[in-house]
Amino acid sequence: MKGNLVGRFWNLCGADFFSPKDFVRHATLIVLAFAVIHLFGLREYTSFLNGTTGSVEMDPTTAGLLGIVYVLFYLAAILLAPILLIAAGFIASWQRIRARKQLPHP
Repeated sequence: MKGNLVGRFWNLCGADFFSPKDFVRHATLIVLAFAVIHLFGLREYTSFLNGTTGSVEMDPTTAGLLGIVYVLFYLAAILLAPILLIAAGFIASWQRIRARKQLPHP
């Protein structure tokens, strides 16, 4: 088996830098990463926001760090991923419009 799962996914999409496919690929990876950390239960560590710790068995510093990681991925998933998808739509539309204008008229 050659390469890891992320590397194969990255090569499978085969997108140019700053292309619509590249933006969709980045948005997908952000949402998948958020889904993974959510499934691992890092949401409980966001309690550092109100001054409590997520787990009594864990060091408060580590619990706070896990909470910060969750909040950053959450914000990326709800703010950055939709922006990337909207940008991909705009770029794809713009490329279609430019391609139509460059076609010779019969």
